[in-house]
Parts: sequence; C-alpha cells; structure tokens
Amino acid sequence: MKYLIIENGCGYYCLDGCNTSKKSLDKITKEDLLTLVELCVEEEDFEMDTYDSSLVKNAAHQIIYKNIFQKLEDIIQRRVSFADEKNSLYRKAIEKYSSEIDEQNTDNE
Repeated sequence: MKYLIIENGCGYYCLDGCNTSKKSLDKITKEDLLTLVELCVEEEDFEMDTYDSSLVKNAAHQIIYKNIFQKLEDIIQRRVSFADEKNSLYRKAIEKYSSEIDEQNTDNE
C-alpha cells in the first residue's frame, strides 16, 4: 500500500494506504509523522513514490517530501535490524522474568 504519493505536481500522504484519503503534505502533523514511521516499521507492503524534484512542482512540497522520503527510506533499510533489536530486548526480559517466576515456584514448593 502506498503511503507517500506524488500526484499532479504535489506531495501527499495517507495513513491507511488508500489514495482516497490522501492529505496534502503541507498539512502533516507531528502525530501523522509518527504514525508514518510506525507504519513504515510494521508494514511489509509499505510503499512510497520515489522522490523526483521534476515531478513535485510545489517548492514547499519538494522540501517536505524529500526529507520525509529519505527518513522513511532509511528506516525501511534498517527495518530488519529494528526487528532483531526488538526481539533481543523482549527475549532478555522474558528470560529474566521467567527465571524469577521459576525461582518463586521452587521456593513455594
């Protein structure tokens, strides 16, 4: 699903991957940016139109689109390492609390 879109010389974003609910990039909020980052990390089919300054005629949209596109592209490239780090973090916590529960159960017997 496409979340960052270039159309009619302007940049758009959508948070549900559906072109019908797209919003102009100059209206993006901090919460919308955070949602895009979360979607970028979680969604396997996260898509964006590749940035091309010749396709984006609005100067403000060029700047915004280019910066968001580059950051999200970096996140996509690092998605695997994010997942590994997250799994490692949870694995350590699960092992720690599992051992504590086992010790408590052993003490109670």
